[in-house]
Amino acid sequence: MSGLLSIGQTSNWIFAIPSDLLNHKYVFGPLVGITENDTGNVDWVLTGNWRSILTNDVFENTTYFNQSSGSFKAAIEMIKPDGTGRHTHTLTEFVVLNATQDPDNNSTIFNGTSTISLSEGPVVEVPTTIERSSNGNIFIVTIDPESVDYHFGNSSLIYGISANPKFINSTQILQ
Repeated sequence: MSGLLSIGQTSNWIFAIPSDLLNHKYVFGPLVGITENDTGNVDWVLTGNWRSILTNDVFENTTYFNQSSGSFKAAIEMIKPDGTGRHTHTLTEFVVLNATQDPDNNSTIFNGTSTISLSEGPVVEVPTTIERSSNGNIFIVTIDPESVDYHFGNSSLIYGISANPKFINSTQILQ
């Protein structure tokens, strides 16, 4: 038993990031959100990961429009506040139909459609909006509730946070 304890104490944790994410083509990071019921209580906690090539220079680079080029993908895990019901969905095939600049905060709003995986199978062409903050640190994902039978609630917002470059460049996170 003491041998196992000493092995556990001497092992180091290494955090590895795939090289295609480090080529500066993608930004990526964690997701967080909640869904609430009609009384305002939390029904589900949302977490996961996302990656994107969406940038605020979309107006100069119209290759995003009407193409599913991996511009935004996410794995969204849902779990009830009591720890039950854990399951995962994916958001893929995001196609940008149009983009606008919010004059109040200089964010870019990408309107389009995506494919959302549900237990009954994938739902295609789901109206999806992704708002990217002007500095690229926050992505807000809104999935049309009716198209996915309100699975993510009536108006849930899922927040993506860009991974911190200092965190990415660290070879050892936990020791």
